Amino acid sequence: MRGTVQYESRTEKRLMRALVAEDDPGIRRLIAGMLEMDGWDVREAADGQEAVDIAEDWHPDAVVIDVMMPNKDGITAVREIREMEGGEGVGVVVVSAKATAEGEAMEAGSDDFMSKPFDPDELSARAKAAMRWHQAQAADTAELSAP
Repeated sequence: MRGTVQYESRTEKRLMRALVAEDDPGIRRLIAGMLEMDGWDVREAADGQEAVDIAEDWHPDAVVIDVMMPNKDGITAVREIREMEGGEGVGVVVVSAKATAEGEAMEAGSDDFMSKPFDPDELSARAKAAMRWHQAQAADTAELSAP
């Protein structure tokens, strides 16, 4: 393990949670393994619907999701995750073999986009950056709303 990525609030301290949604089991395992080595608690989904279901129940801090998947594509899944309670606070990185999907991914609510093939270390770094950005936004919002 290279380091531990932790979430800490006044009431809770735990590993950061990453959801990896990819229909290719080899790529999914590669991404999940890299994130686990970086200290993330990782769950895996083989399609977009499974990703939405896991996100709704497990509340990940970051999602790495492919665009082209069965049952529900990644773009639709990102939109649905963003609409969930707390979904605006999830760091989302979309990956795709289709470089033309970047605009659609960003419009759906992705924080970042990477074309396949990608460097797993860079993907892990981008997932952390997206998660940190959302944590900073949440902290700023809490600070502004404090009495």
